[in-house]
Amino acid sequence: MSEIHMDDGGFTVVELIVMLVMLATLFTTFASSFSTIQQLNKMAKDLNSTNQLAFAKVQSYENTPFASLPSTSPSGTLVQVEDFSSTLPTTVPKPRTALVYVNSVSPTLKQIVVNIQYGSGNTQRTVQYADFIQRNGL
Repeated sequence: MSEIHMDDGGFTVVELIVMLVMLATLFTTFASSFSTIQQLNKMAKDLNSTNQLAFAKVQSYENTPFASLPSTSPSGTLVQVEDFSSTLPTTVPKPRTALVYVNSVSPTLKQIVVNIQYGSGNTQRTVQYADFIQRNGL
């Protein structure tokens, strides 16, 4: 009688299929995570750039002589005095607006509000800075 010897050095078809399924699962997980990381990175860049613009705009109004700041009426009401939407990066999602409002609280005190909005729906973001500027100093 002859004996049949099986070679134990290779993989079976079942082992190969299991390995392929595991690799496909790992690849899908990696691709999904990578996509999410890219989206979060873009959102962070957009938020950072709009924060920088809003802060710079507030600083420019703080450095403007008090007499040169727009006067608004009635007192206690925010009035739009500037639209700087065109300075927003084109990478920021549409619709995008960047506005400056002034409120003449009193003859010696003005409130400046910088408001940037971009995106829509669940991705809509708002960046807002406000400051009071007083005659003869902040």
